Amino acid sequence: MLVLPAVDLMGGRAVRLKQGRKNEKTEYFDDPLLPALQFARTGAPWLHVVDLDGAFEGEGKNTEVVRRIVEAVSPLGMQVELGGGIRSLERIEQVLELGVARAILGTAIFTDPGLLLSALKKFGASRIVAGIDASGGKVAIRGWEEVTGRDALEVAAEVRGQGCERIIYTDIATDGMLGGPNIPALEAVAGAGMATIASGGVSTLEHVRAVAKLAGKGVEGMIVGRAFYEGTLELAAALIAAGA
Repeated sequence: MLVLPAVDLMGGRAVRLKQGRKNEKTEYFDDPLLPALQFARTGAPWLHVVDLDGAFEGEGKNTEVVRRIVEAVSPLGMQVELGGGIRSLERIEQVLELGVARAILGTAIFTDPGLLLSALKKFGASRIVAGIDASGGKVAIRGWEEVTGRDALEVAAEVRGQGCERIIYTDIATDGMLGGPNIPALEAVAGAGMATIASGGVSTLEHVRAVAKLAGKGVEGMIVGRAFYEGTLELAAALIAAGA
């Protein structure tokens, strides 16, 4: 199973938020290339990057930083997926031209219902990921500042019906809290029949192993952020525990 280390960008720096709250921000690196390169050299095949400024403001704000990250880690065999503020075909094309392997659509699934289908047709299902972020089982958008009232399981079924092959499921209550993933919710969403990447709460080897047990139930990977920065989990050990 994949372990995807995360680099969240705000103001050009690598940061982490607790449950997506802007006032719960911790800055870890002035230069995001430092953790990105460290993750790549440790052997992680994928890097999960989020433009938090883009998520909150609706348009990409860290494009040059993303470009630098991609150019730095690609020669080391690492691929990059990017989310945050990707809400048009033009923006998708722009980030893919940077060398980003997969673009993640979240808020745009709701604000522009036809965008996901158009993106899948134009760029292919292997390059487009649906991001489903849930609070209490209900989908949240716009940097998690707005809860839609839509059920996460229903949305997962809908995007699958449009031809989506992969989703990233974030349980907001566990994100950045280091308390463990919401296994029942993750298992339920993975039951929608798409490759599912888990995000939120993984902070120990026990958590890694718990998610890895879902490999045969549609879960193909887990995103880990704060645990690597805080030192509660080491990437090399996580890769081994996950069988990556």
